[in-house]
Amino acid sequence: MTQVADLIRRGVPTECAGRFVLDAEEWHAMVAALSRSDLPLLGLWSDGMQAHALFMEGTRPLMASIAVTDGRYLALSPVRAGASAPERIMHDLWGIEAMGATGSAPWLDQGRWPVTWPLRDRPPPAPAPPDGVEFTDDATMVRAGGTVLGHGPAEGDFNAPFHLRLGLPGERIMQVQPRMGYAHRGLCARMRGATVAQAARLVARIDATATVAHQQAFAGALAAAGGKQAGEMRDADLFVGELGRIATHLDTLAVAAELLADGRCAMLAATLLERVRQACGDMCGSRLLFDVLPPAGAGERALSIPPELLAELRNGCRVLQRLFWRPRGMAMQARGRGILSADIARYWGIAGCVGRAGGAESDLRPYVSRPPRGWPEGYPTMAGDVAVRLALRLHEVETAVEMLSTLDPMPRLTVPMPGDDHGSGEGIGCVEGPAGPVWHWLRVENGRVAAWCCGDPSLSLFQALPQVLSGAVYEDVPLILASLGLSAASADL
Repeated sequence: MTQVADLIRRGVPTECAGRFVLDAEEWHAMVAALSRSDLPLLGLWSDGMQAHALFMEGTRPLMASIAVTDGRYLALSPVRAGASAPERIMHDLWGIEAMGATGSAPWLDQGRWPVTWPLRDRPPPAPAPPDGVEFTDDATMVRAGGTVLGHGPAEGDFNAPFHLRLGLPGERIMQVQPRMGYAHRGLCARMRGATVAQAARLVARIDATATVAHQQAFAGALAAAGGKQAGEMRDADLFVGELGRIATHLDTLAVAAELLADGRCAMLAATLLERVRQACGDMCGSRLLFDVLPPAGAGERALSIPPELLAELRNGCRVLQRLFWRPRGMAMQARGRGILSADIARYWGIAGCVGRAGGAESDLRPYVSRPPRGWPEGYPTMAGDVAVRLALRLHEVETAVEMLSTLDPMPRLTVPMPGDDHGSGEGIGCVEGPAGPVWHWLRVENGRVAAWCCGDPSLSLFQALPQVLSGAVYEDVPLILASLGLSAASADL
């Protein structure tokens, strides 16, 4: 890890703290060193002029950039498997080629866009859209024979906007082909030229399940762009962040309980979730916690959860624990399904609660915030299956509830007035969201966004689905996907 970090720091430093520009020789040396290092890669993207790779060195973001004036750069996917999808996305949006990449199939562009490489200054027109069958099977799936099933909105159900092509040569899934791009909203293009306040409102709507984390990471990047050193999170930021974590985990538990036909758990989790949503609406003016952090709105809010709600959440968690672990309860039904081990997590660069459930140690929370009583110890069981992922989410709900009770009874959430001058600069922000690390990179020029990108664990999780779903029965797919907390919106931007 140290060797790669030292190689990156030999590059030319930039105004963005932690970012260094490497030449071709230095980039090649970095890629070679990554094959012998465990330095985690958080993200890979482009602004049209450079390719940027974001790593996490301990608790600090470290970013390497290389010019792509000839439209090419040396791929990272041979040494960091999780870089494959970002490399394909960069080619879809910019036409930038990753030399030696492990995959070249489009990730976003399904052949229906009016232009090719839409983020270029002068994108060429796209060829005529393909005719015939939309979903095609590769040679491996065809040779395997058996049944080919789909999972997604095209199957007529209320599923998230992505499609899975599943090959079942027998009773269990052996081939998985994710098809993405349905949730693409062109956010990188929409951000360019936006005021900081306009950008912040878009950021809050990237993913409703991690809206607070995206707002926090964007605010951190904005502060870094203004020359401010990233500091610990304020009590108010921690407060709304843990509220969002509670809501997201309760939602996941309610969905999983319904899929497992556990009516008591589903009803209790949904009831607690509604009580939390009501409290969010009363305190912050948004049930889903949109636009609660600067610079999206204006004014000052006092945050306080009624003692009776805290008591209801504590008691509800105790009941959920008892129901979850009872004989023939959710834990017993979900055990052994959808295993995502530490090896799979490390291979794809998966962190957060999903990675921790499999034994991959990764948690940014202790480094960006320090609650009065500190952060609790990690969850002891690490089997990596659906049962452990759900148990860990329930555990995090309990710890978040206790944390809210220890914070300042009335933390103040101050939101600056729109129109504040944000000047020019560049910065990176990174926090721990409900599913794992969420990062934002931002370049501001004269108070408007010149370039932007963000990421969260979903992109890596989608790439890991072939391994996680391998060996599963088709009926288990919705439960496994729910336990992972996938967001097609975050992956497709």
